[in-house]
Amino acid sequence: MDYQKLISLNPTSYGKIVNSKNQEIEFYEHPLRGDEYPVIAVCHVLEKAEATDFFELDDMTASHKEYEPWFDESGELNYG
Repeated sequence: MDYQKLISLNPTSYGKIVNSKNQEIEFYEHPLRGDEYPVIAVCHVLEKAEATDFFELDDMTASHKEYEPWFDESGELNYG
């Protein structure tokens, strides 16, 4: 997903977390498809944005961290 294009469309933010890798991840609604599209995870420092596999934040923000999102060195979105 194109980070610059997404941010230029001023999407609605659902919230933020700081993951176990100390990355701040902000969650957004798709600016055109809304809640019919999965939640988008964004790391502003890395300028990366990717659609998640989730339509709600509960699993990604749970204390067990099994589905906690993080971006690897290549910019790919991972969980856990």
